[in-house]
Amino acid sequence: MRNVFDQYEQPENRLTHALVCTLASEHRLIRPFLSWLGASNVPPLRELHLVEQQVPGEAVAEEEGEAQGLPDACFFTSDGWATLIESKVQAKGAAAQLRRHIKTAERHGYAEPHLVLITVDQPKGTLPPGIRVVEWCDLYAWFRRREANSSWARRFTEYLEVFESKMVGQDYDIRGTLTMFDGLKFDDEHPYTWREGKRLIRLLGDELQKRRDLTEVGMDPKGERRPAITGRGREVVWDFLPLRAARKARYFTHVPHMTMSIGRDKAVAAVTVPNGVKGGFRTKLKNEGLDGFRQLVREIEENLRPVMQRSEGSSPMIVAQQRHYPSQSSSGVVDARLEADLRTLVPGNGSKVKHQAQWIEAVYDVLCHKRSNIQLTVESRFSYDCPLIRSPKAVDLFADAWKAMWPLVKFVLQG
Repeated sequence: MRNVFDQYEQPENRLTHALVCTLASEHRLIRPFLSWLGASNVPPLRELHLVEQQVPGEAVAEEEGEAQGLPDACFFTSDGWATLIESKVQAKGAAAQLRRHIKTAERHGYAEPHLVLITVDQPKGTLPPGIRVVEWCDLYAWFRRREANSSWARRFTEYLEVFESKMVGQDYDIRGTLTMFDGLKFDDEHPYTWREGKRLIRLLGDELQKRRDLTEVGMDPKGERRPAITGRGREVVWDFLPLRAARKARYFTHVPHMTMSIGRDKAVAAVTVPNGVKGGFRTKLKNEGLDGFRQLVREIEENLRPVMQRSEGSSPMIVAQQRHYPSQSSSGVVDARLEADLRTLVPGNGSKVKHQAQWIEAVYDVLCHKRSNIQLTVESRFSYDCPLIRSPKAVDLFADAWKAMWPLVKFVLQG
């Protein structure tokens, strides 16, 4: 069934229509919303009118809208008060178009219209004076704060999430984001989908790449992540945060990277050492010997303990995996996989995991004597049952896990 908000073809018009429908159905949100948009002297609700694709108080066909400088929506009264809304998702807000909106309103008797540009990011260049710029993600957050007392606010934010998920899934050119990362809330009622995973991993990566603490340990805040999240229909989506050490690398697989994945049954923060990593990784392992490798793994496990204790159902893992690729575009076929809980190395580790050091020793042996493509990862696996993972604090868990696993990155990059 078609969503009640989906009455237009253009994405900008769909979002504006959803916003207008929400406010028209929940009148008590209108005046607080206008105040939040920076409108002054907001009139009483009984005097306010709300329209789409019109000059205040005068209906005009949508096809004529662009020619006449019509805003996407307008709040107005009969005595000359008006707030105009222009929304953008793909295109940037053009100063000339915004000036036309103001002039059109002035010609129809609205001498000092308040104009608001809702966009996905801050526009570049100079806009006409007095224009308020609001990002969609902040508008989303405003309505999220009112969900508990408004079913329409909840319906609107859910629509934004689904809309963004569809646009990201179709690789629609959204420069920024419409929503904000609010946790990974997959469960039986809201099962994982590839499209929603793709939306969330984009939002999660944006938040993590802003982290100063990750920048301080070596993450590149301006580095490029995956240009496209491919693999429609797969059980997991993944992306990575690049390191500053990768700036001079020919391929991102020449250096370790901070990998994040969202799957059907868990989320993972990992440090990945690709098979093609440069710098003599295998030689370093042999020089350190098994005891040195044990010491490295034990240091990481001890660093991760506070993070694992905060996150219900989490586990610290090490994985050595062999794959081959039937084609260049293939995701790879797993030939062998050896994984172990880091706590198997540590007697009396304070968990139910039993001490069995040979698992870690086996990983070391495979890495030192490999004759094929072997990728090493150290992972922090998070359960969707964890309250923190289901909240914005999931960002902290990912960041703290990477900092705890950082000794592996230092080991690979040393020298």
